[in-house]
Amino acid sequence: MPNPVREPRPPRGAARREALLDATVRLLAREGARAVTHRAVAEEAGTTHGSARYYFGTRDRLLDEALRRLAARQIVEVQNRLSPTPDAPPHAHAARLAHYLAGAVDDDRDACIARYELFLEVARRPHLRPALDAWGDAQRRAFAVELAAAGADDPEGDAAHLLTLLNGLILEQLAAPEPDFEHTRLRPAIERYLAGPGSGGAM
Repeated sequence: MPNPVREPRPPRGAARREALLDATVRLLAREGARAVTHRAVAEEAGTTHGSARYYFGTRDRLLDEALRRLAARQIVEVQNRLSPTPDAPPHAHAARLAHYLAGAVDDDRDACIARYELFLEVARRPHLRPALDAWGDAQRRAFAVELAAAGADDPEGDAAHLLTLLNGLILEQLAAPEPDFEHTRLRPAIERYLAGPGSGGAM
């Protein structure tokens, strides 16, 4: 008698794996990296206690995969939302960048907080750094395109410095939210940056 045909399991397994990673991000945002354990992640995801260990093995692997998932998702978002507009004036580029960043903070606060938690975790676990570097590189490239179109003399260098400034502003906003963050903090900071020497260079 032939063996019964079994439904393929990978799609269901992939969905469960993604649910565990999303649960990891929520825990990072709500309670910090120390709260991320196999048991806590499984409970947050509403699955059995052994699931997180089954799919990821170690806690470090779980954190690494959560960082990779966050990075991959936001790299795609950056690339989709910051498509080149070379004919726009500098203030329009500033408005686009500010709107994108404010939306990221408002629409996916957990992901933003988790990102900074993972920054600190990378300081303790350097093997997690490649995914974080890939994330930062994608952001710098997207911002460099915007700055080049706005007339920056050194788009790559300026993008790195501007992102450092913006990360500080976003971290402050996550810790102590202010109303209309986009227009009162982000946009003026970017516009001042674009108003530097050479029609858009560094401050």
